[in-house]
Formats: sequence, structure tokens, C-alpha cells
Amino acid sequence: MKVSVTGDVPDTPALSALEIAVLKLALAGDGLDRLRDQAEQAQIASRTYSGVGFVSKFRLPEAIPPAGDAQPTLVLGTHPRLPDAVEFLVELRGGRLHSLEAYCYEGMWPGDEAGFKLHTRT
Repeated sequence: MKVSVTGDVPDTPALSALEIAVLKLALAGDGLDRLRDQAEQAQIASRTYSGVGFVSKFRLPEAIPPAGDAQPTLVLGTHPRLPDAVEFLVELRGGRLHSLEAYCYEGMWPGDEAGFKLHTRT
């Protein structure tokens, strides 16, 4: 991984399994078809870990149309190594996927991201 001013540049632009799972859940609602289309073509421009979470910034092809006023769903999660919940926020800019921010309320971000259980608020 290379370090840049805007964050760590991943060795591969592919989304991680956790990022894919979060986007699938956040974009599962009605009226989010264009955002789902964007997610299928998204690549990672940068991914920065803070110790208590991460921010992944997306790169999308210019030809992808904006999604309009559609809003993703807030995704929450738990992990066996964390005493409290985590939040995953999908940020849009101009109707396009911009970034995914993840953070825990207490503790340090676990190295094993496969242990997350994800859900939305009911």
C-alpha cells in the first residue's frame, strides 16, 4: 500500500469484502437502483485507517449518471472483539458515491474484518 496526502492508496482498487457487504445492505432499498449500479463499478481511490475505523473514497467512471435524491440506509454492525456497535456511513456527492466511513464507539478497529455482523436500524 502506498501513502498519499489524501490517504493510503491501496495496492488494488478492488473493494474489500466488508465494503461490498456494507454497500449491498446500505443500497438495498427501493429507488436506489442507480446507486447500486454505481457500487458495481466503484473502485477504491484511497482507504485510510484511523485506529477506530476507516474512510474509503470511491472512484467511479465519469459516464455513470448521478442518482438524484436517493439516500443510502445507515448500516450498523457488531464484532466479537468490540464492546459496542459500529456505524457505516455511505456519503454521496452530487448523487454519486463518494466515500464509506466506518467507526467504532469504543475500542480499536479489529484487524479481522470477517467477524462483523451487519444490520440496519429497524
